[in-house]
Amino acid sequence: MGRLSGINVAAEVPMFQHNTKQAKQLMRSAIPLMVKLDIPPTPYNYGIWYEYASNKNPKLNQLVDRALRRFGSLPAFVSKELFNEFLLPEEFQHAHHQSGRLKDITNTLETETITISGEVERFNSTLRNSKMALVTASENDQIEQLTTTLEQGVLRANQAIELFGQSLKSAQDELAALKNELSDVKKNVELDPITLLSNDKGFERMLFSLVPYAEDDLTLLLIDIDDLSGVNQEYGTKAGTSLIRYISKLLLRLLPERGFLARLEGGRFAMLLNETELSVASQLAESIRNEISIQKIRYKNTKVLLRQVTVSVGVATLFGDESPKELVERAQHYLLYAKRSGKNRIAHHE
Repeated sequence: MGRLSGINVAAEVPMFQHNTKQAKQLMRSAIPLMVKLDIPPTPYNYGIWYEYASNKNPKLNQLVDRALRRFGSLPAFVSKELFNEFLLPEEFQHAHHQSGRLKDITNTLETETITISGEVERFNSTLRNSKMALVTASENDQIEQLTTTLEQGVLRANQAIELFGQSLKSAQDELAALKNELSDVKKNVELDPITLLSNDKGFERMLFSLVPYAEDDLTLLLIDIDDLSGVNQEYGTKAGTSLIRYISKLLLRLLPERGFLARLEGGRFAMLLNETELSVASQLAESIRNEISIQKIRYKNTKVLLRQVTVSVGVATLFGDESPKELVERAQHYLLYAKRSGKNRIAHHE
């Protein structure tokens, strides 16, 4: 089932906004909570309980408390949803080309959280055993040995926390670098900031570069989301924006290897297919139309299933000495014809 990416996300990553001293203090509060409730030491869980212990986000704490009452713990699917909604900046959610680096950060934190949780559990076990031993201890040397054991346990736990603090600092630096890169990307005049696809300027540049070398085998698909204004009106503009992102991801998945995709305006996309005849392009257009029409898309904020989403597609293949402008105008003509013919269909030259 298709899902919209999360929206209404915090502008920063709260978990990484604290300095090292604050981070260590919060870790000492968060980890016992995780141990007490038998919460697995995953990055999602650690991030949530770290933020929960800081008590900076009442809504997050309310949802966590509600999940605890309902499930007795925090199921993996709940922790992942909460992490994505409250702790992950929106720009990272759509940074597909940076997912490898984000995955590395996550894997590192996961390894470190397993280590630190193991040390804390060992220390708790040592503490329990020491309490039991103190009941029967009578000799000074026995008490001294127990004291030494406890000191060693505290030292190991503090060392683990120190190492994890260093990992947090490294992750903070890496995330800051990624955010700067994303900021640079958004400043690119040929990129659409919502989908990170090429925008209308990038599309024009690509079109003008391909037309002089094309020989009746350059095809343009204009793909437009039907009744996007109705979606905005019924579910809100944020839902419409998320829908645009969702459709862009689906189109990227269906894009042929030598194809080019851009978002022009609103819910309209342009797909350029080099060395592709009209018949093949029309089959692809029909596949795109059908694939989108069968999607079950749920709006994440309200969990409401959106009404059926469809697209109309205008398909035009370059004719002879036709100019780029004339090619676009013909594709727009066929798109308009598809819209007027009832939407959720394709139109092209017969």
